[in-house]
Amino acid sequence: MTLHKCKGLEFSIVFIVGVEKGILPAGFAFGSKEEEVEKYSKIEEERRLFYVGITRAMKFLHLVVAKTR
Repeated sequence: MTLHKCKGLEFSIVFIVGVEKGILPAGFAFGSKEEEVEKYSKIEEERRLFYVGITRAMKFLHLVVAKTR
């Protein structure tokens, strides 16, 4: 399930996989040559989506990071 689709739902256990720069938040929020205001709004949207994901967990939240890529 995507972070967009989980709004309004709750789960006992939530796994959020790929909590790394370039994946979550998405790579398009960083390193682009767009104006700073647009870049800031993209980062803020990624932050809001992450907040939605972590607040879906009622009991356990697991944030998963890869050791190597």
